[in-house]
Amino acid sequence: MSIPPPPPSFHGMFDGRSASGSASRDGFDLIPPVPGQFSSSAPPYVPYPLPPHVKLTDVLMDLYKPSSAEFGICRISIDRPLRKNAFRPETVEDLIKAFRLAEDDPEIGCIVLQGKGKDFCAGGDQSVRGDGGYQHEQTEVPPRLKVLDLHVQMKRCPKPIMAVVKGYAVGGGHILHMVCDITLCDSTAVFGQTGPRMGSFDAGYGCSRMARLVGQKKARELWFLAKFYNAEEAADMGLVNKVVRDGGQWGVDYEAIKWARRMMGNSPSALACLKAALNADEDGAAGMMQLAGNATRLYYLTEEAKEGREAFLAKRPPYWRKIPSSKL
Repeated sequence: MSIPPPPPSFHGMFDGRSASGSASRDGFDLIPPVPGQFSSSAPPYVPYPLPPHVKLTDVLMDLYKPSSAEFGICRISIDRPLRKNAFRPETVEDLIKAFRLAEDDPEIGCIVLQGKGKDFCAGGDQSVRGDGGYQHEQTEVPPRLKVLDLHVQMKRCPKPIMAVVKGYAVGGGHILHMVCDITLCDSTAVFGQTGPRMGSFDAGYGCSRMARLVGQKKARELWFLAKFYNAEEAADMGLVNKVVRDGGQWGVDYEAIKWARRMMGNSPSALACLKAALNADEDGAAGMMQLAGNATRLYYLTEEAKEGREAFLAKRPPYWRKIPSSKL
């Protein structure tokens, strides 16, 4: 199968030159605009082709393919706008399914997580919280916190995950955006933890990830005071990468596409290894295992690994010296 060449508009993006030869600091100015970007219309996502056996009730999946030469962007949206996209057990299970599909799809290069409507996510839906927490199955005694499985899945996903935040990202929704690799928001965004006010907390990534992002003192402030912060305050403390102030209702959505395309212009294997390496220091042995797994997967593709396999199958000693690259 032939691989199409990069679109002409991408020539020069990564060598520091624009098409006209003028200096280009990082290549962002060379990414072609998305159709409809300068109008009042939503980005041109189309429904993701779900396999027949996958049913999603609380989550939507969309796809945007910028060009035949680029990977696609998968948008995963929590679809409970009347509850400010607060998640219930079904929502968490749908998110786990959606992220698995996006991770396994070779045509997807980046994943965008957002909420449908005016809010990102208001955390766990307290109206369905029982005496033992959030019960996924009637036989669960006590109920499992499957949202923690979701956090681990997102961290281990080799593809970049970007949160697009509008409105409330509080409680468990605040933790969801922190677990993402990148966070973009607009000026309506509100961030904060609510758990201590309603008899809840997250002692996992909700604490460790937050402390890495904002520091120990600020993390204790966010948790102990359980107060809210606006977009500018969140940016100042390092919770978000960029506040998108222009572009109207869809400004941050188009900015997310721009960031995704910039990331997808880089080596997928390099991004996967970098993500694992950046996670390793806070994930302990599990993080090192993920990084080591990526290294092993790449090693299997080398001539050295192939020689070892072929020698074993042929019942002969391996001849390492014939491979010039068989040393570090």
